[in-house]
Amino acid sequence: MKKLILIILSLTSLNIYANGCGGEYQPATGTCRIIDSSGRQILYNVPQSKVAKPQKKIEYVDVHVPSRFGAIAISKKAGHITGSLNHRSLAEARSEAIKRCKKGSKGASCEILKWVRNGCIAAAVGNLKGTPIIIGGAAEQGVSEQTAMENCTNTGAKECRILMPEGCSLP
Repeated sequence: MKKLILIILSLTSLNIYANGCGGEYQPATGTCRIIDSSGRQILYNVPQSKVAKPQKKIEYVDVHVPSRFGAIAISKKAGHITGSLNHRSLAEARSEAIKRCKKGSKGASCEILKWVRNGCIAAAVGNLKGTPIIIGGAAEQGVSEQTAMENCTNTGAKECRILMPEGCSLP
C-alpha cells in the first residue's frame, strides 16, 4: 500500500513539472501561477514547446528555353574577323559567320575560330614569335574577353589585346 501511494505521489509531482511550472499551469494563457509562502501570487509565462513547422512543399518545374548560338569566323588570308549571334542552331550560327566573313574578306576562305551556346564570345590578338595569332574565348556574360586574353597569353603570345569585344547569344 505504501508503494502504491508513493507511485501516485510521484506521478502527480511529474505532472506538475511537465510544463516547467512549479505551480498551477494555465494552458489557456500559457502562464504558471505560484503562491509563495507570504501568500503573494506570482504569474510568469511558460515557454511553449517548439513545434517543428511543416515544411513548404517544393515543386520543381522544367522550363524549356530554346538555346541560342553564336560563332566567330576568321579569314587568315585577308585578315578579316566577324561574328554572328543569337541563332537557333549551331549550324545556322556557323553558316552565317562564314558567310559574313567571306563577304568582308572579298571571297577569301574563312574558318570558325570559336562558337558558343547560351554564352558569350570574344577574340584576342597577340604576337607569337613575330607572327600575329588570334585566339577566341567563350564564357558567361562579362568574362569572355578575360577568357580570350588568358587563352592568348597561355599560348605564349606577347602583347595580347582584345580584337573583337564580347558578344552574347543568350536565351
